[in-house]
Amino acid sequence: MTVLRFLGNVILAIILILLIILIFFAAYALVVSRVWENVSLEQDVEGGAWIWIDGQPIYYQTWGAEQGPTVVLVHGFSIEGSQTWNANAQALAKVGLRVIAVDLKGFGHSARDTSATYSLREQANILAQVLNQLKVRQATLVGHGWGSAVALQMASEQPQLVGRLVLIAPLVYRDITPLWQYVVRVPRIGPYLKRAAVWATDGGGPIWTLMRRRGFYRPFNVSSAYFREMVKPSHILGTTDALLAMAASPKDSDLPQAISNIQVPALILIGSNDLDVPRADAERLAKQLPDAELVVIPEAGHYVHVEQSAMVNKQIAEFCLRGIR
Repeated sequence: MTVLRFLGNVILAIILILLIILIFFAAYALVVSRVWENVSLEQDVEGGAWIWIDGQPIYYQTWGAEQGPTVVLVHGFSIEGSQTWNANAQALAKVGLRVIAVDLKGFGHSARDTSATYSLREQANILAQVLNQLKVRQATLVGHGWGSAVALQMASEQPQLVGRLVLIAPLVYRDITPLWQYVVRVPRIGPYLKRAAVWATDGGGPIWTLMRRRGFYRPFNVSSAYFREMVKPSHILGTTDALLAMAASPKDSDLPQAISNIQVPALILIGSNDLDVPRADAERLAKQLPDAELVVIPEAGHYVHVEQSAMVNKQIAEFCLRGIR
């Protein structure tokens, strides 16, 4: 009985300590999140421009000569948006490709809409409208993570815009719900605590950094400067409200059923140590697409295009220029 009582006291003490830590963390997140957003969409923008879609600004950048084959970079569910392609865009332009990177709505330096209009189909439609305004046809869409699903949705519904697909660490068959979305669904949690949870996990807070590091094969080889750069768009006014609107948006998509109808050639790239996309998912996607090849990149995690950028750039360039040169 004495041993059991001792163990019970130890467990109770651990629970109390964890509860105290949680309370202090929540208080810290609550204070910081209220002053975190303090800049406009135009802050820290170098080059690029905005296209207005349905009255909202959508940011994009271009590299390379206009006469080259067009590559459109589509980021994943990451607040930095197209900045995730910093190690890829200029390198691809140097081999003769016209490169376009778009910040989807709610990400990067694009509009922070507070209405629940962030479905996969809506994001694909916005991307299609941007490409229409830029007079792009038969482009190679390069999607990362959730951005691969956006690219596939657009290829299914707007085939005239898509000539090829490159799907990097594609999140197609599983919905990885951010941690904060479970928190905001808990009844009787006040709006300030919900906002604190969003900030801490997906809006640039400490859990955001931990989760981003998890996406790399060698997480602590990634410099702090990289994270400081990637987190900048989270300071844009309205970011937390946009993330909350994403959580409330409908799951409007006909994927993965529509994948088998996509007829364009596809290249699937996956890191050998991706914790979010199992190799079995990539193999399933390669089989479901009528014309696809799968390449596994060694010593890479979910952010394979950052961690092994030279190898990924080589794969993309060779695939895009195949049959042209």
